[in-house]
Amino acid sequence: MKQGYFNTRDSAHLYYEVRGTGRPLVLIHGWQCSHLFWQRNVDELAKDFTVVTLDLRGHGNSSKGLHGLTIRQYACDVYDLIEFLNLKDAVVMGWSMGGPIVLSYFDQFGQQQVKGLGLIDMTPFPFSPEPWNTQGLHGYNMDGFNVIAQRLAYDREAYLATFAANIFKDGKRPEGTDWVIEEFKKLPPWISAAIYSDYLSSDFTAVLPTIDVPVLVCNADGPVFSAGIKQGQYIASQIPYGEFVPFTESGHMLFYEEADKFNTTVRNFVNKCNA
Repeated sequence: MKQGYFNTRDSAHLYYEVRGTGRPLVLIHGWQCSHLFWQRNVDELAKDFTVVTLDLRGHGNSSKGLHGLTIRQYACDVYDLIEFLNLKDAVVMGWSMGGPIVLSYFDQFGQQQVKGLGLIDMTPFPFSPEPWNTQGLHGYNMDGFNVIAQRLAYDREAYLATFAANIFKDGKRPEGTDWVIEEFKKLPPWISAAIYSDYLSSDFTAVLPTIDVPVLVCNADGPVFSAGIKQGQYIASQIPYGEFVPFTESGHMLFYEEADKFNTTVRNFVNKCNA
């Protein structure tokens, strides 16, 4: 495994890891998370691909600056990493907040260095009032966001414990997952609120029909997306080369709770991108 830091175009220092050889597969984590969330996937997928993970700015082991806390800038960071590692014909996948980062990447850079995309349990517009969107703050619920921001500042331990439970099936965090909360704590609350605000209000629905590479869409039902499977079906239907795979035995962390199915699904998809 190769690991280290790279400097973005605006001098943020971001942590990354690289495993394996073959077609590059870049995995982007979600809000408050880190590269460690892919721990049940990276070694298995590295048997066939060059698997790249990173900690988004502010998250995990990456620098904690106060600038560039937008989905658009995070997508630029991913582009800078791909350029830094000289990756060609990559498949780029994002989970949760990582999904809009993938869409912003395509919106800004098109097919540059990518041959396929993955949208893992995500929404292209969290604040959308449309019925397909089942994110908890749908319909421009700014009052709900204000509650979250206040809890991040004044009731952080309790909020993180609740959030950690909600990303698993039925809102129950399994034994042996204390590391989830510890990773959450690496994101300072002021950065957490800033990037979450931008994420909620960023609308990438218009990007979906413009994507001209294969896209894997995976969703599950759970506390984060109450009707995630129907939501995923809708998202895939808006993409010319969208492929939808439902996950019925997991929640938001579908790649962790159904790791074998996820790894097989991703392997098959990336191999089709190779064709």
